[in-house]
Amino acid sequence: MDIVSANSRNNSVSILYGNGDGSFQNPISLSVLSEPTAAAVGDLNRDGYPDLIVNSRGDHCFVVLLSRGNGSFQPMRKQETGRVPLSIILDDFNNDGQLDLAVTLTFNSMEIYLGMGNGSFKKGPAYSTGATSFSGVSGDFNLDRKKDIALATSSSNSSAIRIYSGNGDGTFQLSGKFADGLSPLALIKKDMNSDNREDLIAAGGKGDNLYMFYANGDGSFQKEIPFSAGGGPISLVAEQFSDDGQMDVAVANSRSHSFSLVARGPDGHFKFPTRDYLTAGAPLSITSGDYDGDGAADIAVAVTDLNNVEIYLNKTKVHMPKP
Repeated sequence: MDIVSANSRNNSVSILYGNGDGSFQNPISLSVLSEPTAAAVGDLNRDGYPDLIVNSRGDHCFVVLLSRGNGSFQPMRKQETGRVPLSIILDDFNNDGQLDLAVTLTFNSMEIYLGMGNGSFKKGPAYSTGATSFSGVSGDFNLDRKKDIALATSSSNSSAIRIYSGNGDGTFQLSGKFADGLSPLALIKKDMNSDNREDLIAAGGKGDNLYMFYANGDGSFQKEIPFSAGGGPISLVAEQFSDDGQMDVAVANSRSHSFSLVARGPDGHFKFPTRDYLTAGAPLSITSGDYDGDGAADIAVAVTDLNNVEIYLNKTKVHMPKP
């Protein structure tokens, strides 16, 4: 497994190719446009190779880097967006077999871009989000075989998780809103209770709180289950990190210069105290993957102070569920 990092300070994307033993090759740097803060990976032209999509906050666009299949990429293609694009959500929204994009913008809106199957996109509709959205996920939350979008939206006077139900043709309708006042900033999805429904986990901007929302399967979600970790939770990942059969949560704590592993017991409740790991600086992002090939989920944390990625290898020997 490899790692991709969007680097806003020098307007580049770094690719760290994995050696399969938990170590990585020296990063390959690709120049993009100004202030990239988000990257997504997917096969945009259906040639079997993963391509890159990167936002550009400064140039109000996203860029596409098509893979040549040998570790190098074609010259970037630019697609203009509205002002200050933030998160990128990649999925097939119109059921044509091509990957599409949803892009959130700083000024309370979301734009849809329909993939043409060759790495280019056609702009679709735009939707009001009620507040700024730094994070969102796609999934079939109402089990109608059409992809929906969940956004964490937050501003000084309005905050909520908003659900946009997909019509299956690249258009959406706002179908639900919950978590009012919880200031959700980061949002991920995961089936946390093995019922084949995609649940949501959010990091809130107030009180250093985290929240889990079990899905009902009809596009709605149950009341939040609060839990907490370190100071300034900014990024989340959910995976089976221990050997108790439960999905756990790891969270990057921007203020306490650490990440926390919040494990869950056999009853599904979160265990306390958390297991905390100090990082070399303020973490901005956290992700997981099997970096050493032993079948267990490891953790990678992007740390801004030293401009590096820290790798934490899982030694519990628990095996990741097969996708």
